[in-house]
Amino acid sequence: MTDEPLLQETPHPSATLDLTRRKESKPPAPPRTSMARAGRAAGPYAAMARIVQGPLARSRFARSGAAMLAVIVLFAACADFLAKSPTQVSVDLLLPPLTHGHLLGTDALGRDLFSRVVHGARTALGLGLAGAMVLVALGVAIGALAAFVGGMVDSIVTRAVEALSAIPTLLLVLVVGATVEHPTAATLIWTIALTRWTELARLVRAEVLLVLGSDYVTAARALGASPSRLLRRHVLPNAVGPAIVAAAFGVASIILAEAAVDFLRVGPPDTMASWGEALGEARGHAGAWWLIVFPGMALLATLLSLNLIGEAARDALDPRLRMESPGSTLEM
Repeated sequence: MTDEPLLQETPHPSATLDLTRRKESKPPAPPRTSMARAGRAAGPYAAMARIVQGPLARSRFARSGAAMLAVIVLFAACADFLAKSPTQVSVDLLLPPLTHGHLLGTDALGRDLFSRVVHGARTALGLGLAGAMVLVALGVAIGALAAFVGGMVDSIVTRAVEALSAIPTLLLVLVVGATVEHPTAATLIWTIALTRWTELARLVRAEVLLVLGSDYVTAARALGASPSRLLRRHVLPNAVGPAIVAAAFGVASIILAEAAVDFLRVGPPDTMASWGEALGEARGHAGAWWLIVFPGMALLATLLSLNLIGEAARDALDPRLRMESPGSTLEM
């Protein structure tokens, strides 16, 4: 009896192993779907959303602001069903509130004030959201580009931001309103947004510079991450916090600027209902208190709700406040 068959079946320890059969015997790996890739790409942003969601859900200020804003948005969305046309003129001039057919009275032109206030909510929120989108897009893109590229680009952007920050927004709107023959809502949005993006660009630039100097960005560069991956996966998710806060405060500031412009009668034509225009009409009618109270309360409630949400979002995105005890300001 010989041991030769046994020796032939036992491979030498130094022999090269053939892993072809082992690889083929494994089941094929499932293909990476587009949903999985999108989930991994949105991972940093989803983590930031979870950070914001928790403190915002616990903040009484945020809940109060969201409730007030929801009521205003509901009135704006249902303006056509709740009120008549804001440009409809009647023969009843300066009727007080609770008059038959006019819940909040009429203005100096005989227009129903309730219709003007309800449709004014749609005008204010529409202009504010559109202007804030332009403001945030310009501020985040230009600020992040200046900090990420650096060098001459950073110097040019910084000087441009400093120059545009010196121009008063209201003065520029007055100049545009005087030079443009027929100013529209789009003209007002672009004029305000092109002067308000500078502050956000400065904040985003500072945040991006701070993130670029962090250890995890240095480690990602050492591992060979491309500039686009660095910007998409590491820089923007950790530097976009000011943009979220600026979106809420930007809507409020644009609504306030639009009301000031219409108060001075240099905004869009009267076909658009505006709270600022209703407040401006009260200047020549001292006894018509309802022309001040109801549009002013609508404007105040909108600005207050947006500022409450913005303050809560700023506290939620502040890492120093997130590390505090549960009895911090987030629990107020």
